[in-house]
Amino acid sequence: MKKIHVAIIGASGYTGVELIRILLNHKNVEISALIANSNAGQKISQLYPHLIHFNLPDLQKIEEIDFTKIDVVFGCL
Repeated sequence: MKKIHVAIIGASGYTGVELIRILLNHKNVEISALIANSNAGQKISQLYPHLIHFNLPDLQKIEEIDFTKIDVVFGCL
């Protein structure tokens, strides 16, 4: 089955991190973009060390994301 490519806006906040936790347990989902303007350029594991063992993208600003490769966008603002 094809993986669903997901972007999370507000990924560095409480709701965004909870969504990451939930999606990491879903075998058909690939987290392709994590958006957090104030923390852009950092790894999510710098803010939440318990995520260090997962292959997650770095936090980026929204204008840096290529949404043509994203299937679903979650807004966690």
